[in-house]
Amino acid sequence: MTRRLTLFVSVLFFGMSAAQAQFPYTFNAPSSMEAFRTGVVAYNAGRYGEALLFFEQALATQPGNALGSYWLGKAYYRLGSSSSAFSLWREVLSRQGASPFLESKLELFSLAEDPQSAQAAERYVRSAELLNKAGRDTLFLRPSWVEPLKDGSLLMVAHGSNAVLRIGSNGTIVQRITGGSTGFDRPFSLAPLADGSLLLSEFQANRIVRLNSAGVIQGYIGDASGPGRLVGPQYLAVDEDGFIYVSDMGFSRVVKFDAEGRFVLAFGTRSPEFSGLKMPTGVALLNGLVYVADAALRGVYVFDRYGNYQTSLAEGRLQRPEGLRVHGDASQGSLLVADTTRIVALDVQYGTIKELYRAESGASRLNAAAFDVNGDLLGVDFDRSELIYLSDPALRYAGLSLEIIGINQAAYPKLFVDVRVRDKAGRPIVGLAENNFYVSQTLRRTEQRIVEERPVSVLTETIMPATEYRFEGSLDLSSNLDAVFLIEGSPELQRERNQARNVLAELYASIGQGSAALVTAGSVAQPALRGGLTQLSAAVLDLKGNAQWRFDSGLRLAASSLFSSQARRAIFYITSGSVNEALLDRQSLAELGALLANNGIAFFAISLGTGSPSPVLGYLCERSGGALLRADRPQGLAGVADSLRASASGMYRLSFSSMGDDGFGRAYLPFSVEAYLRGRSGKDESGFFAPLR
Repeated sequence: MTRRLTLFVSVLFFGMSAAQAQFPYTFNAPSSMEAFRTGVVAYNAGRYGEALLFFEQALATQPGNALGSYWLGKAYYRLGSSSSAFSLWREVLSRQGASPFLESKLELFSLAEDPQSAQAAERYVRSAELLNKAGRDTLFLRPSWVEPLKDGSLLMVAHGSNAVLRIGSNGTIVQRITGGSTGFDRPFSLAPLADGSLLLSEFQANRIVRLNSAGVIQGYIGDASGPGRLVGPQYLAVDEDGFIYVSDMGFSRVVKFDAEGRFVLAFGTRSPEFSGLKMPTGVALLNGLVYVADAALRGVYVFDRYGNYQTSLAEGRLQRPEGLRVHGDASQGSLLVADTTRIVALDVQYGTIKELYRAESGASRLNAAAFDVNGDLLGVDFDRSELIYLSDPALRYAGLSLEIIGINQAAYPKLFVDVRVRDKAGRPIVGLAENNFYVSQTLRRTEQRIVEERPVSVLTETIMPATEYRFEGSLDLSSNLDAVFLIEGSPELQRERNQARNVLAELYASIGQGSAALVTAGSVAQPALRGGLTQLSAAVLDLKGNAQWRFDSGLRLAASSLFSSQARRAIFYITSGSVNEALLDRQSLAELGALLANNGIAFFAISLGTGSPSPVLGYLCERSGGALLRADRPQGLAGVADSLRASASGMYRLSFSSMGDDGFGRAYLPFSVEAYLRGRSGKDESGFFAPLR
């Protein structure tokens, strides 16, 4: 009788190592194979609780299976049991040996759960740059200002080449604004307005240009004569009331215009209280005060908004300060200063200086700096004509955290894959595009060969680029919002149910496109109620309070109702301020926070009472990117949904067509997605089963 041998050959392309391949599919018992298959299908559809049960069933008959343990850890992670997930993955590593992918995943996920990892860096290092020449072509000259945008791109003013450039997140020029037939005359700085339009100072033309959101000139600011005449305007700032402040180099002052462009006042010249500015440069607004840098006096000078001198900061301790910008939120009281060969943070309360970056060349002239939406520090070097990207060294080398969230197989063999990209601190990365992602699929084939005159079954595993890969878009560009209203099931809330119904109606009206459901945090968990405002309002008015109501089970049910959502996700908790802490332990609280954060669900607590809400609510809001709000706040609640839509999600949708033999729905088909951004990278591995047929 001829003996048949089976060999396994792993064929890997594009410089990948065998250690990067996924754990092999080695289930052989029929019951464990079916349980694993059902678990994968359930997980990819967002049914994580069901998936967890099937993975445990698969491992019960085939314990220690690396692939099964990996997927079980994924289910635990989605359900908020991060510690259980980490424990399983570490166990897999101890049994299977080194796996760079899983080791990196453990490190990044652990860091994202550590609040200390979100702290600002002490120093920044150069990670990339955009030079002004590409071959023989000159792209721009003498950049003088950089303005990050919420979509991950930025605007850069090219003073020397009379243009404003829009630069994508990958450092490529995607738009060039030149002012049409009129053109610009040595533009210097810009300030975005709330309606999407821009103000641009023209140093040589002695005026400020109004541009619409498309970059078309709409008009000018600056009088031909009199006190509103500008000579060499440079840096701009706009306050919350629309007043415009511009440093006027020619007259050594700062000029203030109203929102319509009418002259209001000028300040910074000699007075009994102040010896006068000599070379005013950057202007910034913080906590009702105007901060003005002076390159000649080597300091920052403080005025109120009526132009009255207040005090000076760091006088004589700066090199040649130019661009100013508020650093962090207003409570931090810090300014970001471009100081010729360095970028520093200036504490406005104590006047202390913290150096964030020092240029490699003494020939540099850094005259503007800003943090972009992804946490990188940007700077423009006027004399060296370059845009530089600076990163936190820990972020630079820790890479990106990429998670495959869900797979839609409705159009199989075409697959739609939702992924989330974050940094090591769990902050979303925005502005990625098609060339930031790489999708590959692992193909397994069995071939019959003759080896040493004996028949051999050769199993080959080949990692290939996915076919028909497409970038389908970013959730950040979508306004869709799926929400669950979680209603406190207490006797206190029952007495306030009319007000609770009014809060629900106000929030419901602001949701717009998307879906809404209602969950009552009662003593017994009930399925989410779906329907229109009439049905949801009736359920609130019919609330029966119970002293044994459970916040934790209600929140878990509300969250699970959003797992399959393909829109932004939010839970609006309408409460008297309580979570019934007597029935909530510390471990449950940590898992609830992880449940929200791990699934990208923003938690908003709307308190009807006048007392102090439970600290638990503040913790969950902060952990998930939500907010704790009073129901009777003066500005109302309608803007809550708008603020959520404007927030970054880091969610992207990709698609590709499946290759290889799917075994009529019985073969496990692994694939991976990688993301790249300016030297940082991240990867996640997953798999699926084709529909049975």
